[in-house]
Amino acid sequence: MLISEYIRKNTPLLISTQVDERESQSTLRFLIEDTLSINRIDFSTHLLNQKEIDLLNQSIERLKNNEPLQYITSKAHFYGLEFEVSPAVLIPRPETEELVHQILKDFADKKLQIAEKNKHTFLEVGTGSGCISIALAKNLPHLHFIAIDISKDALDIARQNAKKNNITNIEFIELDFLQEDFSEVFLKYPQLKKINHLVSNPPYIRDSEKREMSSNVLNFEPHLALFVEDKKPLVFYEALVKFFVYNVNNKDGLLYVEINQYLANETKDLFVSFGLENYRVFKDLQENSRFIRACYT
Repeated sequence: MLISEYIRKNTPLLISTQVDERESQSTLRFLIEDTLSINRIDFSTHLLNQKEIDLLNQSIERLKNNEPLQYITSKAHFYGLEFEVSPAVLIPRPETEELVHQILKDFADKKLQIAEKNKHTFLEVGTGSGCISIALAKNLPHLHFIAIDISKDALDIARQNAKKNNITNIEFIELDFLQEDFSEVFLKYPQLKKINHLVSNPPYIRDSEKREMSSNVLNFEPHLALFVEDKKPLVFYEALVKFFVYNVNNKDGLLYVEINQYLANETKDLFVSFGLENYRVFKDLQENSRFIRACYT
């Protein structure tokens, strides 16, 4: 069977109310290219053998069950880099690329080039696959990065991704950031007292918003990295701003967070209540309030 025939035959199996014919075909092409290591240029001449068909059929069954393609292929692309992913980590989102892009834009500013020369340290809280820190470290090689996560499995993947992308200026630490007393943490990790800037894409989707989520997210991606209780929707942002205010090493430090679009006002008000009156709310390409940059000056 030619690859073109296989795609034509299986495209209808993936079409649903959320995935149209064009997207189904695109998914199948990527799946075939990745699974069989066949260049798309050779699609028109390659005859699939039964072993290859069986292998592809297994993946299609997983797709029909709404499992994300990235978990099937164990890879995702983010800011021009390739990352290993598994159900232990969130799949990197295009919206988060916009956050990285803004940080890099800020650090291209002449004032912030000084920080680069002074080897400032960026702390990322809740690194997951490591995509934010690794993308930043790739483009800001003179800065140092510390990436923390509560999940050992996530950190194992993040370390693999750093190695995969030849990144050496990141340190990974397993840590529950929500613990209130950092005195013991600082004894064990004194480098955390030398932070200049902070970035995080923390869990921010309220439990009551689960009904808005698609099944491929709800059934496969780690809830620990996604959801917060309705009664404490800003619990991570409060911990982040407290750490930034009480522990960040310089008054020129910057705090970047991805946010729940429905809680943009509440999040910025929280920052202002801690003295971070210089802030900006950024919208994503869908015009949703998606992240905030805050600082003292």
